[in-house]
Amino acid sequence: MNTLSAARTHLFVIFSLLFLATPTLAAPKSTAPERIKAVMIGDRVVDIAYNLGVLPEAMSVRASLWPMADKLKTVSQPIGCPKCITTARKNSVPDTLKNRGISQVIIEKNKEYCLFAPDVKPENVVPLLSNSGADIAYVDFSAGVESAIRQTAKLLDRAAQGEELASRYVKELDAVKAALPESARGKSVVVINGTYQADTGKSMLRVEAPNFYADRFLLTPLGCSNAGDAFREHGEISNGHYPVRKIKGQADLSPLLKADPDIIIMTGDALGVQQALHHEIAHNPEFLNLKAVRNLKIYSLPGYIDSSVIEYPQILRKWAVALSR
Repeated sequence: MNTLSAARTHLFVIFSLLFLATPTLAAPKSTAPERIKAVMIGDRVVDIAYNLGVLPEAMSVRASLWPMADKLKTVSQPIGCPKCITTARKNSVPDTLKNRGISQVIIEKNKEYCLFAPDVKPENVVPLLSNSGADIAYVDFSAGVESAIRQTAKLLDRAAQGEELASRYVKELDAVKAALPESARGKSVVVINGTYQADTGKSMLRVEAPNFYADRFLLTPLGCSNAGDAFREHGEISNGHYPVRKIKGQADLSPLLKADPDIIIMTGDALGVQQALHHEIAHNPEFLNLKAVRNLKIYSLPGYIDSSVIEYPQILRKWAVALSR
């Protein structure tokens, strides 16, 4: 068997095992949430409300970054992200209140709302509501998620459900943190995100840079390092990611050869990442020498941008399972 044939055979085995080893997301909630006459601004407060069985008529969240927003928008109308509603679409919230006859506005208060855009704050919308007659309430995250759950539950008149959710959240997070595996420590990781483009049928890839969400909430707690800086040569950081350039229409993953990570994590549209890896390995057997490829350490995992705060313990657990192998 020649070298290229051997590479293709090895490639088939790699991706067969990869699919078997890929953790899956938990099943979605089975009961539809109650829709209330309110506008909520901020991903985290919307996520907590959803887990309390409630969604607002309209919401302002980072819909392009938060995968769960696609599911929630079947009940709650997206009216622009917290940046849009205070810049390009300043009338979005006042018009929604007026046209829908809504007075209640629930706003997330968070000093680090978005690591990608530090100046964006949900409460920046308040001056635009001065003549709207809105009844504005805040959910302050400065004391942590547990406190924010109780605040949200009180505003929604679901105190009992809030106590149950807060207790479950704390128990799950404590249990996951107590069981974080020592075997994950010291491993280098590259996180590749894929975005499927429905109009072309192709995927756009990008690599998460160090010091953003994957580092803060997943890699650092597990004692792993982010080797994504190898893609610095592809361009400047945008929304916490390096672009993955294309050469003759194909994603160029050659910086992986320099990084040689212990593990490759795929988030978002994993198929696009798999196709790019398939092409690289099939055309350059040197990729078979990558530690992550050679040791079958390639996993599709849920990304995290600190929006799905209630689901965070489950997501951290999945990463812990994969990175400990």
